[in-house]
Amino acid sequence: MSNTTYQNQQSASGKLFSVKSLYLLLVIIGSIAPWSLIIQFFIQNGFSISSLILREFDNYAAAAFGTDLLISAVVFFCFTFFELKRLGLSRSRLLIYIAATFGIGLSCSLPLFLYFREGVLEDKN
Repeated sequence: MSNTTYQNQQSASGKLFSVKSLYLLLVIIGSIAPWSLIIQFFIQNGFSISSLILREFDNYAAAAFGTDLLISAVVFFCFTFFELKRLGLSRSRLLIYIAATFGIGLSCSLPLFLYFREGVLEDKN
């Protein structure tokens, strides 16, 4: 489906939220949710990044989630690298998404990228 077709469907659907505003809402949720849990961890265990990372691999279930998240982050960085080129944007923007991923989480950086990408796609039409 072309971008023009996609944009026409979005405007014709008359939805309450645009795709861009949905991504922004997900950025907010994706920023608050993980940090609320991390703050609870620090309250209970003291501020220790190394302890946080070690606990991520305490058991096989936790390690599976941690490994899945790390692989997903690498895939996201690769996708972002190529998508920025396709959109004609500076690849230095990738640093923003890397910082957001390691500073907040993939749950923030992915919708943040999609939010800005949606803005670029809107501007091109």
